[in-house]
Amino acid sequence: MTEEQIYHRKKSDSQTAAVARLQIETQEIWGGPCRNFMYSDIPKVKAYLNKLPMKKDLVTQERGIEFTTKAEPDRGLPRGLILWSGNREGVITEDEYAKIKVEIKFCNQLDDD
Repeated sequence: MTEEQIYHRKKSDSQTAAVARLQIETQEIWGGPCRNFMYSDIPKVKAYLNKLPMKKDLVTQERGIEFTTKAEPDRGLPRGLILWSGNREGVITEDEYAKIKVEIKFCNQLDDD
């Protein structure tokens, strides 16, 4: 048996404590279209490989959420960046969001409201 891959999303303007609570409650993560250097009109769930990193002080962990999922990520992405898009096994698109089922493993941003 192999260990499940851990993914993370850092606290941000869109990844707030309220969103983290909803993710824990629903065991789903949603994502809209990318609006950065990978601009697209296609909704995508965005995350990064592995557990939340340490801050620059190397003592404090970044704020965010860690999860696993059975949904296979998209292929051919830059190292460390993970996306789930398109309607396929484990990924659905509705209401202009891509959605995946997850198991939340860790969250340290709930006290940030």
